[in-house]
Amino acid sequence: MTLMVPLDLQLNGYKGVDFNADVLSADALRQACRAVREDGGGQFLATVITDRLDRMVDRIAKLAEIHRTDTEVAAAMVGIHIEGPFISPQQGFVGAHPAAHVLPAEPSAARQLVDAGEGLVRLVTLAPEHD
Repeated sequence: MTLMVPLDLQLNGYKGVDFNADVLSADALRQACRAVREDGGGQFLATVITDRLDRMVDRIAKLAEIHRTDTEVAAAMVGIHIEGPFISPQQGFVGAHPAAHVLPAEPSAARQLVDAGEGLVRLVTLAPEHD
């Protein structure tokens, strides 16, 4: 018998811990991981949303660093979902993302984001109108 563990593909934060915070600490991320588990959740992809490219790179790198150094976080946060900046800037499609920071899909920007994740990036959201 195989036990199925729930996987949330998009979790921006949990119980007051924002995974997009510039000052995210290992303690805060660990607390969020515990809360997910205590509330019956399973594993998840920590999701980083559209912002200035340098901020997104820093946030992704921080998530990867904590994942690398904290076994409790690594057991729950099994990857990173980059939701932006390669989304549609059109009102109605951009949602809660700041349209000013939406970028056209471009290999060097994508490489910066993915490389910051140290192999943890599992999903990148890309608007269908982007190449």
